[in-house]
Amino acid sequence: MTTKHSPLSALKAQAAKIAETLKRAERGEKIDARFAEKIDAARSKESFKVGIVMDDKVITIDMPWATIRATSEVGLAEYILNQMREVRNVIN
Repeated sequence: MTTKHSPLSALKAQAAKIAETLKRAERGEKIDARFAEKIDAARSKESFKVGIVMDDKVITIDMPWATIRATSEVGLAEYILNQMREVRNVIN
């Protein structure tokens, strides 16, 4: 588990994995079975809610599918990383 004070490399790796999963799901590629069912169910909605469990907090991010489609994997990872580190930003 991580906290907002965890090494940047650990937080980056966690954020990158989440972003990769979101982009793979958006493209219709096979993803981890633990997440596939919930993501498939969320496809009928305009947005997708991502929960990130850390040792010191739980983060919930509500992201529209349109934003996931329009944002690169790197951009999503950066946004998620900033949320984990409590740096507020907007996806462009």
